[in-house]
Amino acid sequence: MAVLAQGLPLALGLASHAMINLVDLAMVGRLGEDAVRAVRAAHVGSTWNFLPMIVGQCLSTALLSRLSRRAGEADRGGARRLNLQAQWVMVWLGLLVAVATSLPADAMVARTGLTGPVAADAAHYLLVSNLGCLPMFVLMQTTAAMRACGEAAVPLVLLLLANVLNLLLAALLLYGSPTLGVPAIGVVGAAYAALIARTLGAVVAVLWLRRASHPLSLRAVPAGPTEPVLRPLALDALPQALQIGLRASVFLLLTAFVQHRFGDSATAALGITTRFDTVVLFSSLGFANAATAYAGRAVMVGNVAAARAAGLWAGVQAGLLGTVFVLLLIALDGPLVACFVVHASPGMTDVAVLYFHVGAWSQVLGAVALGAMGAVQGAGRMMAPLVVDLIAFPVGLGLMAWAVLHEAPLHDLFVVLVAGMGLVAVLHLLLVARGRWPHRT
Repeated sequence: MAVLAQGLPLALGLASHAMINLVDLAMVGRLGEDAVRAVRAAHVGSTWNFLPMIVGQCLSTALLSRLSRRAGEADRGGARRLNLQAQWVMVWLGLLVAVATSLPADAMVARTGLTGPVAADAAHYLLVSNLGCLPMFVLMQTTAAMRACGEAAVPLVLLLLANVLNLLLAALLLYGSPTLGVPAIGVVGAAYAALIARTLGAVVAVLWLRRASHPLSLRAVPAGPTEPVLRPLALDALPQALQIGLRASVFLLLTAFVQHRFGDSATAALGITTRFDTVVLFSSLGFANAATAYAGRAVMVGNVAAARAAGLWAGVQAGLLGTVFVLLLIALDGPLVACFVVHASPGMTDVAVLYFHVGAWSQVLGAVALGAMGAVQGAGRMMAPLVVDLIAFPVGLGLMAWAVLHEAPLHDLFVVLVAGMGLVAVLHLLLVARGRWPHRT
C-alpha cells in the first residue's frame, strides 16, 4: 500500500505530462495541409530528444536512491548537504547536455531518413527541445529530492501546473493570436511552449526547496564534511542510462525501418502511437520512483522482505495501469487516429490501429520491468538491472533484425517487439523475487 499511496499520484502526474504531449500532437495534427508533415517532424524531434532526457532522469533517480538511504539512516544534515551539491551538479550538467546535443540536431534528424522541409522542421523542433534539457534537468532533480523525503502532492501539483501552462502556450504559438499580436510559428511552437513551461516549473521547484522548513532545504545548509557527488551519481546513473538507451534504441531503429520501408504515412502513424506509449512509460516511472524511495529506506533498517515486496508490487501496479490504458486504445483505435490527424489516409490509420492492438503491449511489459527494477535501484544495486537488460535486449534486437532482414510484415515485427519486452519483464521480476539484496542492520 505504501508504494501505491506514493506511486499512484506520481504515476498520474507523470502520465498527465504525457497526456499534455498528446494534446499538443492533436493540435499539431490540425495544422491544415501540413498536418502529416508536422506530425512526422514532431515525432522524429521528440524521439531524439528522449535520449538526452535519459541522462537527467537517471541522475535524478540516482539522487532519489541515495537521499532515500540517507533518510533511512536519519542523517538529515548529510542529506541536505548532498542535496545542495546534487542540485548544482544538475544545473551545470543540464547546461552542458543542452549545448552538446543541440549542435548535431541536423545530423540526428538526417539519420532517420527525413529530407526537405520536414527535416528542417524536425531539426528546429529538436534544437528547441534539447535546449530545454537545462530546465527539465533542474525540475527532475528538485522533484526527486521532494519524493525522497516522502512528498507526493507537491511534485504532482508542479507537474500539473507546468503541463497546463504548456498546453495554453502551445495553442497560442501553434496557431497564433491576431488579438495578442502573436504570429503562428507552426509545429515548433509546441517545443517552445514546453521550454517555457519547464523553465517556470523549475523556478517554482527551486523556490519550494529553498523554504527553511523543508526537510531538504537548500537554504542555510549545515556545515559538515563534504563528499564526492558527481562521480557517485554518474556511476549510479550510467547503468540506468544504458538501460533506457537500449529501450530508446529499439524505437529509433523501428522508426528508421518504417520510414525506409513503408514511407511517410507509416512514420506519421508511429508519431501518434509512440506518443501514447509515453503515457504508459511515464506512469510506470511513478511506481518505480515510489519503489526506489521505499526500498531505499527499507534496506537501511534491514527489512529486505519489504524492499522485495515493493519491487514486485510496483511492477504489478505499473503493468495494471498500463493494461487499462492499452485496452482504452484498442477500444477507440480508428477514431482516435482521426482526432490527431483529421484527414489521415487509410494506410496511416491501419498502421496506427495495428500498433494499438499488437505493438502497444510491449509498453505494458516494459512498464512491469521498470516498476520492478525501481526497488532494486533503491537498494543501491544499480548494475544488476543492467546485467538483466544486457541478457534480454540482444535477444529482442536479434529477433527484430531477423524480421527486418526477412522483410516481415509490420504485424510480425510488432509481435517480435512484444516478445522481446516479455523476456525483459520476466527476467526483472525474477531479479526482484530471487536476486541478492544488500543486508544492513
